Amino acid sequence: PITSVQQTADGNAVLVSTLDSTIRLMDKSNGQMLQNYTGHTNTEFRIRSCLGLGDALVISGSEDGKICIWDILEGKVLKKIEAHGGKVASAVACNNMRKEFASAGADGEDCRIISLILLTWIGNVIIWGLSQKGYQRD
Repeated sequence: PITSVQQTADGNAVLVSTLDSTIRLMDKSNGQMLQNYTGHTNTEFRIRSCLGLGDALVISGSEDGKICIWDILEGKVLKKIEAHGGKVASAVACNNMRKEFASAGADGEDCRIISLILLTWIGNVIIWGLSQKGYQRD
């Protein structure tokens, strides 16, 4: 089953998350898979993924509480972030203007705002630092 869908900014592709621990980038015009992203766990819960930094990154939660970030073109994991103490990281949302994304844990008690500190060159993105703020419900 599909857990989330997001269209790319140019409207030519769709990012699709599924319950087989794979996220796929699909061509909208012909349905072909352009790239896949693995390395996270998503077999049981609805976990949302998103595109970040002008569609340069794929960001997803994981059932082990981590957040995974992939290079959209190469499909390789750039970073895994311990974010929710082993609990399900169920949703992520990216703010491209602020170069931040937010994640929420499945228990509804924990939200993290993560700032990406990036080094970019010639179309490649390297994540070399992160800043996290955690918020807990009273």
